[in-house]
Amino acid sequence: MKFFRRILFLSLIFLIVILVVNYFSPGANLFHPPGGKNIPPAANPLPLAPSQSYSFAVISDIHSDYKNLQKTLDRIRSDKINFIVIIGDLTTLGKLKELQTIKTILDSNQIPYYIIPGNHDLWSNKNKTNYFQETFGVDYQSFQKGQIKFILVNNGDGLVGLDQIQKTWLDQQLSDCPKLYCLVFMHEPLNNPTSKHVMGEDSLLVASQAGTLVKQLVSAQVKELFAGHIHYLSTYTLDGLKTTTDGAIKDNPIWVE
Repeated sequence: MKFFRRILFLSLIFLIVILVVNYFSPGANLFHPPGGKNIPPAANPLPLAPSQSYSFAVISDIHSDYKNLQKTLDRIRSDKINFIVIIGDLTTLGKLKELQTIKTILDSNQIPYYIIPGNHDLWSNKNKTNYFQETFGVDYQSFQKGQIKFILVNNGDGLVGLDQIQKTWLDQQLSDCPKLYCLVFMHEPLNNPTSKHVMGEDSLLVASQAGTLVKQLVSAQVKELFAGHIHYLSTYTLDGLKTTTDGAIKDNPIWVE
């Protein structure tokens, strides 16, 4: 299966990449566009038109940079991207007001999006109140467009990883992957050939969980994992799992196609 990919990224001096928006325009014979405009997060997709194509953008690590988020959304709209997958760290401290401001910006742009939290988005949770859930409704989800299944996993809690409820849910979602084309999205990458800034960096227990997840995704024939967190663009295959990490929206993006 062939993907036509356009990558937009920001390079600073010394080749530090801090912004990347991955664009995907899958082949028309298998991939179909969403059934209508302004599909809200976590909504069930409408019936899909055959013999058409769609494209989507992957962004992360906004860190409350509202100005550059808007620049990014303007570019996505101008390029007629169908929807966005946002993979965490919308905020700097995870405060309720930060999350609400991000949601207001996203909703006002009327571009369909699907979203999960990053570690920064969970920092301000108090008294077991999940501000991300309070703002966006769900913190992990899946959806399907044509024969492509998108699985968005919340691994933003560096001390817990995935709780048992989400593990059970993920088992169910991955059971479809041998017969579908599955793409998985998380905030923290499960491994990296050069960086230790991955799932489990603060907990041996969570690191062990990350290793188990790698084996689980590979066994389920997941085609690719997309992650943020490390703030630079890379694509690699490690322990049998293909991973693409993107950069950060935060700070003065310069677009290069």
